[in-house]
Parts: sequence; C-alpha cells; structure tokens
Amino acid sequence: MPRRYRAARPEEHRVLVVQDAQAFGDSTVRADIDRSLARTPLEELRVLTDEDGARVGLLLARTQRVFWGGRPVPAGQVSGLGRGRAPRPGRRRRAAARLPGRGPQPRRRGLHAVPGHRAPVPGAGFEYAGTWTLYEAGARHLPMGWPEGYRAVPLPPSEDPAPLMERFARTLPDRSGQIERDTAIWRDFILREREGGPPQAFLVDGPDGPDGWAVLKVDEHASAREAAATVDVIDWGAVSAGGWRSLLTLAAGFASLDARVLWKGPEVEPLALLLREQDLRQVRQFRFMVRVLDVPGAFSARGYPDGARGQLTLEVADDACPWVAGTWTVEVDGGEGKAARVASQPGAASTDASGLAALFAGYVDPGHLAELGIVTGLSAEDVAFLRAVHTGPTPWSADFY
Repeated sequence: MPRRYRAARPEEHRVLVVQDAQAFGDSTVRADIDRSLARTPLEELRVLTDEDGARVGLLLARTQRVFWGGRPVPAGQVSGLGRGRAPRPGRRRRAAARLPGRGPQPRRRGLHAVPGHRAPVPGAGFEYAGTWTLYEAGARHLPMGWPEGYRAVPLPPSEDPAPLMERFARTLPDRSGQIERDTAIWRDFILREREGGPPQAFLVDGPDGPDGWAVLKVDEHASAREAAATVDVIDWGAVSAGGWRSLLTLAAGFASLDARVLWKGPEVEPLALLLREQDLRQVRQFRFMVRVLDVPGAFSARGYPDGARGQLTLEVADDACPWVAGTWTVEVDGGEGKAARVASQPGAASTDASGLAALFAGYVDPGHLAELGIVTGLSAEDVAFLRAVHTGPTPWSADFY
C-alpha cells in the first residue's frame, strides 16, 4: 500500500501528543497533556499516513544533544514510536520499523538515538551504543558514617533546579551516552511530583565546596505479612570519593525501614566496591542505539582522550542515507577528531551504517566488531587505535530515552 511520511500539521498537535501518551501507557489527563505539549514542539513530530490519508504511525524526534567523550554532540532522539489505530500485538513495532530513514530526517544533527529494541529498526543503520541499567541493594549494606567535612542540605521542592544542574554538569567531562538536560527535564521528569508527593532533593557539600546531589522518593508499603520500603534514587551524582560515600550514607539512613535502594548506573557499577556486602544486583537493563547521519559533524563534535592519536580509513555502505556512504578517513590527535571524505582505497576497512555507528559509540570493543564480521579489514593497528579512542567509561545514560 502506498504510504506517506510527512511533518505534523498544527491542527494535529494535541491529538498526536495524546496518541504518543496512549502508545506508552502514560497519563492523558488534561494537565499532563498540556505539560507534554509545552515540551513537544510541533516540528519534532512526524506522521505516517495510509493511502486514504489516515494516520497510522507517529514518530517523535527530539532535538537534544548527547554527550560523547564529554562533549555535547548535536542529535535527534527517536524517543517515541507509535501507531494510532486499535491496538493489536506488534502494531506499534511494525509502524516503527517503517519510520526511521524515510522522509525529512535531520541530516545535519550528527547522529540519531533510539531506545534499544532491535526489531523496529532493521536495515536502518542503528546499532547498540550504551546502556540504561537499574541496580538494587539493601540500605543496610551501604556504607554508614559521613566522611569528615561532608554534609547533605535539603533542597525545597519549589527551588530552582540550577544548583542541581551545575553539579550535574561537573560530572559530564568523561561521560558518553548521556543526554543534555535543560531546565524542563529537571522540573518535568526529575523533580516533578509523584504519587504521594514530591521527591526529596539534597545537595551534598564537602570540604572543598559543592560536590554531589541526590533526588530520592521513598515508598513504604505494608501488608498483613510484612512491611517494606523502597528508596528510588531518581537521580544522583558526585565528583569526589567523599561525595559518593556521602550519597550512599544518605541512602543508608533508611536501613531502619529495611529499605531496598534502587539507582541507575554504568554497566559495570564501581559503587559495588563501596558496599559492605555483595548485595548489589542488576534489576533491569536496556541498550540504546545510535545512527550516524552527519559523519564529519559527529566525529568532530565528540571528545577524545588526549593521548589518542592515529587515523582509520573506512568504506561505508549506506542505502538508506546515501550521503553517509563512501570512503572516509577518521583522524584523532590531541583530544580532537575529524572525518573527511576521500577516494576509495584498496585494502581499506569496510562496514555498513550500523558498523559505523558502533565504531562511533565505542560500546562494543572494536576487536569484537572485527571477529563478528561487522567491520571487516581492520588491522591490528586499527584495532589498537580504536581502543585508544574509546579509552574511558563505557557509554551509559541515567535517563531513559
């Protein structure tokens, strides 16, 4: 059947925001839809119609930068994929599969990111790029006793999130995969009131000044058989060892409730080293994906380790985005990188758009990409160069997107 992929029209704005909420089981009450409308510009919405012009699919492509190597890279997040007719198993997924790579895509936004369901995007050039991981540990197993010179100060719910934003920004120099947060994200997603009231926000200060922060939501539930409590760490972070120990001590204060503490962290969680018992467990994990759309823009915008030096010549096949296809030389030196189109070279490594995304992100070791045939023709020197480029923490996000 002939179908058309187009930008959304002004008269569809509210209807599409409601459709997006319905597809993901979110609230559709007027106040929540009004809030979503305020942070969902019309130009971020794309529509798929059938031969009669009826809407059958919706794509929400947000324009938020994503940190790679500690630097913000222009990006469009495919953060919502849905279908507007009566629900049926697989309907949302089939609609999603038709949307990426068609119609008016943001060609100059560096890369695209999407949560990690592989089925909606076969052949669209996306690949795994990092993780969103939820951990759990008993409060009684967290370190107790505040580090000398550290304290936590409550932040009233009505306060401006600027102090939290400033501390968050200090944790980003080594991060890859984390979206850039604006004031609306802090207010609408992190500090918003939930069932039972607003979360508790704290600022952690140390001997050298501002250090960490924590936003917690405590839930107590009782039955005839037991009473239990959960401490949901909506967000936290610190820039020093004392700051992180302070955050764990803050959560340990709920040990008298026999509370379980849940938080988001990297795929290998270093906080496990600070727990008093081997109690940390992974509750849930998603892998998000990227797709490179602007090769020179993406590779020049991201950050690199100062000691990484070298170059890689790569031939890329990309049927969906022909402007990405061709032979590219990626050079890195002194923390800066660039990519330039060059003439085809015999013996150059080769891959497709998915492999290019994997090489950009660094989530999968380049040696594994070579072993699995995702990237062919990599020499030992190429693998060593790519490993040097991605030295540092594995890409991860504290935000689900």
